[in-house]
Formats: sequence, structure tokens, C-alpha cells
Amino acid sequence: MAEQALSTIGVVFGWGLGTLSTPPESFKQIEECISIGGVSITQDRLDATPMESKRKRYIGGHEDTGGELQTVFNDTDAFDAQWAEMLAAYDKKTSEQAMWFCAYHPSKKKMNGYIVEPASLPAPEYAVGNVLQYTISNTLIDFPDPIPAVRPTAAKAE
Repeated sequence: MAEQALSTIGVVFGWGLGTLSTPPESFKQIEECISIGGVSITQDRLDATPMESKRKRYIGGHEDTGGELQTVFNDTDAFDAQWAEMLAAYDKKTSEQAMWFCAYHPSKKKMNGYIVEPASLPAPEYAVGNVLQYTISNTLIDFPDPIPAVRPTAAKAE
């Protein structure tokens, strides 16, 4: 019997410092996450055609994540403080450490982890009929296999 599809209600965005090969043991939540961009892995197609061949031949090359993880958050003062805290931790990390983001779902045993270079906050778009939000284009360093789910620690109330 097929499992029931899951809603994204309850998904929590988090960050932590791990290494390039080991995820953090714990994550801190950043509130007000609207979306975490999908990651599609494509594979290079390398031309391996010998000159005497009439038809081209290809072999698979490197896998490519596209190098970007887009995140969208509501623009609030609490969010600004939480993003600043994460950026400060990133700036103070050691050379062995790497910044990880995560997407925790309360009904899943594993979660997606993303190794990133976090971006600074852009200026939000101001438009009639819109919610004030940030669209942040983070550099995706690596997209490892799913890791055991760890609920990020809730942000402290301001």
C-alpha cells in the first residue's frame, strides 16, 4: 500500500557547522522560511566520438548541482537577527568547518542537508499586494545524500 503524500506544513529550516564530510550534530532554526529551492543533479555528457564514426558517442562526466541554493524568507526583524547570527558563525568558522543548511520534516526519518556558502541579505522587493520577503541565492558547495533527521533547535524569542 502506498504511503500518504506529505505536506510541507511543519518543515523547519536550520543551520549548523560541520565539515565537508560530516554533518553537524545539531542545527539552529531560522524562522520565517517560505521556500528552500530544489536541487537537480545533472551529469555532464562528454563527447567520446572517434573521428571515423558517423554517429557521435557520449560518456557520462561530472555530476553538477548547479551551484545555487535559493531560499526565501519573510523579512522581519527577528529573521534579520537570526540570519546575522548564522553569518557571524560562518565568518568565525575554522578552516576545517563547513556551513550546513537543512530542511527538517517532522514525518521523515532523514532530511536533506546542503553544504553552502551563505549569502548576505539582498534588498527585498517592494511591490503593491506583496509580502515583504528576501530571496537569497546561496552558493551550494555540495548536496550530500540525505542525513538522519535532527530537529533544529528553536530560535530564541526576541
